[in-house]
Amino acid sequence: MLAIILVTGICINIALWGFFGAYRAMAGRPFQSNIHQYLNYVIADLGSPPDYGKARQIADQTSLQIHYQGPEASWSTAPKSRDLHKIRLRAWPNQPHVRSGMFHGRFYFEYRHADGNYLFELSGEYHKNPALRRVHGLIFITIALILLGAYGLIRRILRPVRLLDSGVKAVGRGDLQYRVAVTKSDELGQLTRAFNDMIGRLRTMLAAKEQLLRDVSHELRSPLTRMKVALEFVEAGQTKELLQADIHEIEELISQILDAARIHHDHGRLNLQPTNLANLIQDVTAAYQNQSPGVVFRETRSDRTFKLDPERIKIVFKNLIDNAVKYSNKDSAPVEISIGLRKNWVDVTIADNGIGIEPGALIHIWEPFYRADKSRTRETGGYGLGLSLCKTIVEAHGGTIDISSTPGKGTTVLISLPGNT
Repeated sequence: MLAIILVTGICINIALWGFFGAYRAMAGRPFQSNIHQYLNYVIADLGSPPDYGKARQIADQTSLQIHYQGPEASWSTAPKSRDLHKIRLRAWPNQPHVRSGMFHGRFYFEYRHADGNYLFELSGEYHKNPALRRVHGLIFITIALILLGAYGLIRRILRPVRLLDSGVKAVGRGDLQYRVAVTKSDELGQLTRAFNDMIGRLRTMLAAKEQLLRDVSHELRSPLTRMKVALEFVEAGQTKELLQADIHEIEELISQILDAARIHHDHGRLNLQPTNLANLIQDVTAAYQNQSPGVVFRETRSDRTFKLDPERIKIVFKNLIDNAVKYSNKDSAPVEISIGLRKNWVDVTIADNGIGIEPGALIHIWEPFYRADKSRTRETGGYGLGLSLCKTIVEAHGGTIDISSTPGKGTTVLISLPGNT
């Protein structure tokens, strides 16, 4: 908008300059007859052939310099030679033998006479007039102040838009507590209030959804406990084993839902303690050494520790490594884990050479209960809560997690954590 207003202002100025230039050209035409008559007087006063001494006298008494080129002589009253061949002269409409132009701040009038060509040079000393310079400076300062004032006013008018932009970015990062300050009562103020109301309703709906999941999960534990007790009186056999497996699966699902809800609402209660991240990853990967295709940890030899919640960070690495191993082929290259240190951050990369993830699924993988595999069988995956839980834990530590994947070639997960020691 600022650019459009500036361009519009420039175009208006160009149009005005063109208008006034055309107006000045038309307004100057009535004076051309007076100038023509004056030049005739000067030429008559010089005589035929023209007298250089008389021309010198006129030049000394006025600011008019005379250049003459005739069949028998050529002279100039100017103290030094001019680049007269560079002057662009235009013929007058009603006086074709008279041409005029401006060059280096001087006005030139060419008069083609029977005795020769006269070129009259009128000094543009008025351009160096201090009063005129002050006027030019005042005009420049006035235009600059107008532009600065317009810029400040536009920024003030557009301030709610900048605040809304910050609000959209904050909500995009998942901060549903963000509220945009309402600074105006106009249409932009109404838009800001509508945005705040929308975020409030969205937060209420999500909170109700999470509360429902927690309540249902919690209430299911009591009947599950009764089922487990009743199952103890059932005779051993395949039916009892299947029922026990189903109950264990439901209990695991309920535990993951409650753990995710607890971590999501307890960001400020992480059990942060100095943790050697390399040792922690080594402990997690030890359980996968005998599983195909295997896990290789490119360990960084460092005793540096970071402030982490070790138990919850272990959940992150366990879930991610589980996925990497599960979705890799038995004959593919091992899953690789590496640590990289940069200024105030530590990066952990987990890369596999498995089946990969389709591009359309990548934007949804962080959503609870979402699974790229639509069959949703236990053989091909969990409940769709693992990655959502990982994201919640990493963000609770102030970090970020990102996934890139190519179908048929593998998936790479990058975890970035603040390097607080």
